[in-house]
Amino acid sequence: MHEIKTIEVNGVTLAYREYGSGDKYLLSTQNFFFKDSHMALLGQEPYDYHCFLVYMRGYGESSHIFDQERRDYAKIWGEDLMAFAEAMGIKSFYYTGISHGNWAPWYIAFHKPELIRAYVCCDGITQYHEQRDLPAPLAKMRDQAEQFVGNEEQLRKTAWIETWPTENPQRLARRKANFEEHLDILMHRKKEEFALPMLGDMTGCNAKSQEELLERLHEINFPVMIWEGGLDPLATPEAALEVAKAIPGAQYLMYQHLGHGGADEMPELTARDCDRFFKDVEGRIL
Repeated sequence: MHEIKTIEVNGVTLAYREYGSGDKYLLSTQNFFFKDSHMALLGQEPYDYHCFLVYMRGYGESSHIFDQERRDYAKIWGEDLMAFAEAMGIKSFYYTGISHGNWAPWYIAFHKPELIRAYVCCDGITQYHEQRDLPAPLAKMRDQAEQFVGNEEQLRKTAWIETWPTENPQRLARRKANFEEHLDILMHRKKEEFALPMLGDMTGCNAKSQEELLERLHEINFPVMIWEGGLDPLATPEAALEVAKAIPGAQYLMYQHLGHGGADEMPELTARDCDRFFKDVEGRIL
C-alpha cells in the first residue's frame, strides 16, 4: 500500500496517496479507496498515469468535521480538489470516481471545466433531487454514530455488500475481499466520520429542476463517459442515459450484470475502460 501523504489547502489538511509519475495526471477523491481500486491501478503498469487519490475533507487522515451543519459537500469537495490541483501545480487532469466520488468533478465541470481533460463517471451521475435525507443505512449511522464506533457486529451489517446475481468465482472472491477491507476501514473510523451529514447539491450547478440540469449539461465541452451497472438502483440505466444524451459527444457504457459499486467489484475492467476512453478522446471532433 502506498504511503499516505498530506498537504495543507483551503485551510484544511487533505490526505492523499500517489501512484505513478510524469505529467499525465489523474485525480480522484473519495471518503475511502480500496487498495486495488481502478484509480490506483491506473497509476501502475501497464498504465502510465500519475494518480493522486485524495481523501475527502471529513474522512480518514484529512481534516475532520465535528458538527452536523448541513453544508453543500459537492461544493466543499470540489473546491478542495481544485485547490489541491493548484497546490500541486497541476493545470489539468483526467478524473474518474465512484458513486460519491463524482460529486466533486460535476461541481468542477460547471465552475472550472478547463481543469478536466476527460472524465469517466462510474456508478453515479449528476441528478436533481429535492432536499432529502440520506439513504436509510447512512442516516442511521449519522444519527446513531456513537453506536457504530468500533462496533464490529453493527459494522458487519453495513460494510461492503454486493448482492447482484453471480456465480463467478473471481467476482465472489473480490466481494469477500472488499467486504473485509471495508470493514477494517469502518472499524478505524471515529464518531465524527459516521456523523457527517454528507448531503449536498447533487447537480453540481444548483439547478432547480431536472430540466434545468439537462440544459446546463449541454455546456460541458470536455469528453465524458458515463460508466454504469445495469442493475444500479441509485443511478439507473434510464437516468444515466438521459445524462449522457445531454452532454455533447458523451459516451455511455453499461454492464448489464453489475450494480451500484460495480467499478469496485471489477476494478481491472474499469481501469481498462478508462484508459481506452482517455486515449480515444484525444483529438476528438464533435
